[in-house]
Amino acid sequence: MQALFLMTVYVLTLIAVQFAGFLISRLVDYEFPSFGLMTFLMLFIAAFGIAWLPAVRIAEGLIRWSGREVEQADRRAT
Repeated sequence: MQALFLMTVYVLTLIAVQFAGFLISRLVDYEFPSFGLMTFLMLFIAAFGIAWLPAVRIAEGLIRWSGREVEQADRRAT
């Protein structure tokens, strides 16, 4: 259940980061039209990695705030 919650938070965080990247690329496109598309593509790809760490921290905080314990990886599996 916590994995589903984490993925939901990740998608919402990813949407926010993608929107910020879009706004940044629009500003760059306004000033330097030849770099607008390159900026957008770089920020689009980078957003998938950038959004992961805040999503994990937000999900862990919300899980703890709800009074549950955060599930950890099974140590026997390694």
